[in-house]
Amino acid sequence: MVIGCDGIKSAVKEYIDTRKVSPDPAMREGSQGGSIYSGIRIQFAVKDGDDGDEVPSCTELKQYFGDGAYGLYGTFGAGADRPPTNCAFLAFLDDDYIGPFKKKADSLDGGDGAIVSSLKKETDDNNDGDVVAENADWSQSMQKADTREKFIERVRKSSVPDLEIGPVVEKADRFFEVGVYFHNPFSLRGWSREVKGSGGRRCVLAGDAAHAMPPFLGQGGNQAVQDAYSLAKAIFEHNANVEMIREDNSEDVKDLGGLLRDYEQKRWFPTTSITVKAIFLGYLETGSEGFLSKFRDVFFFTMGKIGVAKKVFLDAATPKV
Repeated sequence: MVIGCDGIKSAVKEYIDTRKVSPDPAMREGSQGGSIYSGIRIQFAVKDGDDGDEVPSCTELKQYFGDGAYGLYGTFGAGADRPPTNCAFLAFLDDDYIGPFKKKADSLDGGDGAIVSSLKKETDDNNDGDVVAENADWSQSMQKADTREKFIERVRKSSVPDLEIGPVVEKADRFFEVGVYFHNPFSLRGWSREVKGSGGRRCVLAGDAAHAMPPFLGQGGNQAVQDAYSLAKAIFEHNANVEMIREDNSEDVKDLGGLLRDYEQKRWFPTTSITVKAIFLGYLETGSEGFLSKFRDVFFFTMGKIGVAKKVFLDAATPKV
């Protein structure tokens, strides 16, 4: 059995969806089960700590809203005997897109849209065949000075408070930029399939390969661990069934295909629920200037006061296995 834990552009998922595997990972995107570009991008600025920096006893992640963007600031551990690292993140709307849909060419003004793409010229196909610039290999071939300038310009353009984000960006040692992608959780192909001509062997998905979700609830890794636990139980049950059949000639047990479908049914609802909520939060948190940003501010203030926001985050983090 092949277990596909190969991420958003999963070759195993493509096989389950289409019975073929494209040599180019970019070809695995699209409406037929592939990854979907959300029209939201995230830029990271990382400032390595200095030897004289004091290690804080505790830290917190601070979020700042703007128009069409929001920023995060935090201090993170960098390993034993190493000074802490300061990071700034900016999630913002791709000016060339409305949600996951690319704007028509005649509606693009050619102005601020140029800011969106990183200087790295590697490209990935979007779900509609258009290209979206990516810093996919996390290299540092981008020109740091120009990237820093555009990061700061984007923060100011969106009116995100830069009291803490600004100093990190100005002194950052590294920059990264990625697009936010997700999978359609309502794909009819499912998470497993028998491999053609294999004599009953199967492939199955777990983690991002099964249910890539936006990062706005912080649940991608947590859900992958729960997938691994649930899938391991199914595999152990299958192995026990094989031994039972050998010893007792019993046929009153589920085959591997049935156990894999049970695994999918168990994990589909919690991961789909989180995916839908994360997509909603991503678009809400990056609400553009005007009604959307004002609605977002009122929404979070109200939901925070009555405890709904806390419940959503805690519910997503509660294991469902």
